[in-house]
Amino acid sequence: MRHRKRSKKPLIITIVAILVILVLCVVFFFPLNNFIRNATGNDTASDKVVKSELVKKVKSRKTGDPAKDKKIDRAASVLGKKKMSQIMSAADDQTKAATLIESSSSLSKEQSQKAAQEIFSNDSYTAIRQAISSGNWYQAYQQYQKLSGNGQLNQLQQDINQ
Repeated sequence: MRHRKRSKKPLIITIVAILVILVLCVVFFFPLNNFIRNATGNDTASDKVVKSELVKKVKSRKTGDPAKDKKIDRAASVLGKKKMSQIMSAADDQTKAATLIESSSSLSKEQSQKAAQEIFSNDSYTAIRQAISSGNWYQAYQQYQKLSGNGQLNQLQQDINQ
């Protein structure tokens, strides 16, 4: 009897197929996530994770002052309840952005409009707005880090409070 040598071809094909599937999942993750959100009208699992991190970031701004902390808790609560589709749509429309800012912060209507105007008129915020409106949370996070690092977000906060 002759023994046949096993071919390694099926193993290689399987490994390549798995790698291709992984690459496709990464490439199509955000469009697929957006499709599911649009089809169901509800937040997706990744939206919930992003909102959870956003709420944590807002809550991390607590100062120990009960009055300020109450406002921060309220803002975090409102953001946690907003649908991600509302947040994404606000990234494309200045009026919606002002309304969202007003409803989810302690800013007055005038301050919210001023903040939205600055966000839409200053080119520094264009990339983060586009990332949010397209549902690309990884890019939005990168842009947030960039704006935090170069002081743009602190400058925006100072401009609004003037």
